[in-house]
Amino acid sequence: MHQIFLGNAAPARPCPGPGHTPGTRRHCAGKHCVEVRSGLLVLWWAPGSLLTVTDILESYEGIRELSDGYLLPLVIHLQGMVGITANARTAMLECDLTSRVAFVGTGPVDQVIAAFVEQSLSESRYFESPAKAAAWAREARNGD
Repeated sequence: MHQIFLGNAAPARPCPGPGHTPGTRRHCAGKHCVEVRSGLLVLWWAPGSLLTVTDILESYEGIRELSDGYLLPLVIHLQGMVGITANARTAMLECDLTSRVAFVGTGPVDQVIAAFVEQSLSESRYFESPAKAAAWAREARNGD
């Protein structure tokens, strides 16, 4: 399996997520930030990131910590990522920590990255609208 490279890797940042509301449960480390939002997990990858298996496993640590043992739906923001290594893709495909995964991107590059991990154990779908992604992901929680 080949690595997927779409540009140059960016250095790790303290928190790639948006501004956080005080008291919000979150896990921010390296290239990612995971936050709980009303029974939904939202993960942001730092723009310019080339994801490695270490990055994926660190994000799983946050997902496990914040999910309290439940399989919660997850929205993953891919905007501006440059690629994902073969080992990272394998780790994402084998993940069973979430009930549903909605990928959010802004164009063809993000859509290609999402397509490479679309056959994961969790049901997944690509969106360009964060609101539509969150609504679809929450449907699993509501039993639809």
